[in-house]
Amino acid sequence: MEENNEKYLNVTLKSALEEQEEEQISISIVGILKNLKRLFALWISVSIILSILALVFTAILKQDEYKEMVSLVSFTYSGVEKGLDPNGNKFNINNMKSPQIIEAALDELEMDHSMLESIRRNISFEGIIPKDALERITAYKNIFDSESGDTSISAVEEILDVTYYPTQYKVYFDYASTGLNSNQAAALLNKMLECYSEYFLDAYGYNKALGTSLQLLEYQDYDYAEAIDVFDSTLDRLQTYIAQVASADTARFRSTSTGCTFSDLSQTISDIREVNLDKLASDITLNTITKDKDSLLTYYQFKVESLERNKIVCQEKLATVNDSIANYEKNTVMVFGASGTDNMNISASEASAEYDKLFNQKLDIQSELSKTVQKINLYNKRIERLTASTMINSASKKAKVEEGLSFLNDKVNELIEAVNVTTDEFYRTVVYSKAYNILVPANASLGSVAMNAVKDSLLPVVILDALIFVIYFAAAVIISCMEEYRRNNGIVPAKSSKKSPEKSEDKENKNKTEKAKK
Repeated sequence: MEENNEKYLNVTLKSALEEQEEEQISISIVGILKNLKRLFALWISVSIILSILALVFTAILKQDEYKEMVSLVSFTYSGVEKGLDPNGNKFNINNMKSPQIIEAALDELEMDHSMLESIRRNISFEGIIPKDALERITAYKNIFDSESGDTSISAVEEILDVTYYPTQYKVYFDYASTGLNSNQAAALLNKMLECYSEYFLDAYGYNKALGTSLQLLEYQDYDYAEAIDVFDSTLDRLQTYIAQVASADTARFRSTSTGCTFSDLSQTISDIREVNLDKLASDITLNTITKDKDSLLTYYQFKVESLERNKIVCQEKLATVNDSIANYEKNTVMVFGASGTDNMNISASEASAEYDKLFNQKLDIQSELSKTVQKINLYNKRIERLTASTMINSASKKAKVEEGLSFLNDKVNELIEAVNVTTDEFYRTVVYSKAYNILVPANASLGSVAMNAVKDSLLPVVILDALIFVIYFAAAVIISCMEEYRRNNGIVPAKSSKKSPEKSEDKENKNKTEKAKK
């Protein structure tokens, strides 16, 4: 009976202790929540103040990194996707920051040229590659995973096919070391991009050098017959150039400045040649009008000798090309019969691009040889007439010829100007109207600077706020533990009207003991 009473007493005491622990735990959680609430305002205030300080500190620390202008340009002409410029050469984006372009921009903005080198060093480019192109470039990794051993050739072909050249570029200008403010840097970068547009058209557009070189010729420095040859050569070059430009005209372009199409310009050349040049040439040749008969005769003889040498060279080239064509082995193409039938396999010869190149070369040499022979005959005729002539040119005839040459010179110069204006407008408005575009100009707004500052300070602020929250929570826990400790040890009387756990426990144990004895 006594043993049962002791067991019952132990169980009762153990249950009382567990209830006391649960009561202490509940009191501690309530205390933590109470202190979290009490420290909440302080935590929010400290977090806001330190976050602002971190933002300002990061902005000051990285202020030079924010001194960077960014713009976006694109190229859309044929060949850029292969990394080529309009002339078929390797495209170099660094031409955009050439000294020539920077100088032009500085001149436009009336800035000092002393900062040119500093500006050039701090301009960089980043090619933009679309996501689908990146996936295509990295796809070659899966090619070699094939279990078949017969895919090596196709694998190489696929790898070669995934090369990508960007058509859009980001242009960065870090102006921290240039001494420019944000507005000046933005203006300079935008002006450079505009100047590059002019450079692009000059480099790849109409042939301004052609018109300049033709206009520099002074017909007065030549004898009359020589001047005719100079004008004839000029008209030939213009005719060839117009035909070259017109080959890219698919919509019969008409210039708004000159009102001419390329067909109109070509017809004008033919009219000048037939009406002005040939008439004047016949007058000079038939009447043997010259400034110096002996000097002109020497010139004709030299031209015949030069043309004879060129004739021999053309004949040798033509013979070599004919031999190459005759001995050229064309590609053999096998056409197999359908499986399961009696069809015979057939082989056929097919000309390649190299064969076509040889054939075109033959045509060019034949054309040059024909022109050379015609010029030789022309100069021989002139030599015969000049040698047989005993006429003494009068001053009136010379004056008439000089007047005709002056009129012809004016006509040719007007034609050259019309060709320049028409081709310039054609390249600007048709061929290269969208070849180079400024998609996003540089912007000096304070909003972008603030956005960059917030972006760069975001991670430090998040880390700092997380650290402050940990300190805030730890402080609430520590304060709650300290308060609980003081209550349990009687250092600070409990504010609750309930009796202390110790006294309640003693009284309860005493009552239970008395009941057990009874």
